[in-house]
Amino acid sequence: MKFLEAQDDNENNLYQRLVSEDGNIEMGIYPVMFGYRVRAGFVGNGIYELDWCGGDEQTQLELLYSIMKNILEARGNFRYVPPSSVIKPFFNDQDFVHRINELVSKPLKVVTLKPLHLDREKLMANL
Repeated sequence: MKFLEAQDDNENNLYQRLVSEDGNIEMGIYPVMFGYRVRAGFVGNGIYELDWCGGDEQTQLELLYSIMKNILEARGNFRYVPPSSVIKPFFNDQDFVHRINELVSKPLKVVTLKPLHLDREKLMANL
């Protein structure tokens, strides 16, 4: 399965959004008070099967976003993918990092995201 760039979902505050080519699964960045989350779920559902805390550092978030994209493109579903980390942000949860790294298909291409502050500005404008 491939993911394609899609319009931001301002209603659900999901930015830098990707949608699977079959139109069933979406993923993107969700700003929170102290950072950003990478979320994925079924399009239009507003509920997310994967909700990973990425912290507030751009490079760590790009890595996490890329890992989620890689896993979903290879699997095409959410089965056996950890829904979230126990310790936040994700890189402080070694068990979570080990579990998601086991699911990554090789090679991992790291996605370069637009500057994160732009997503936070969109969120604030929507409020």
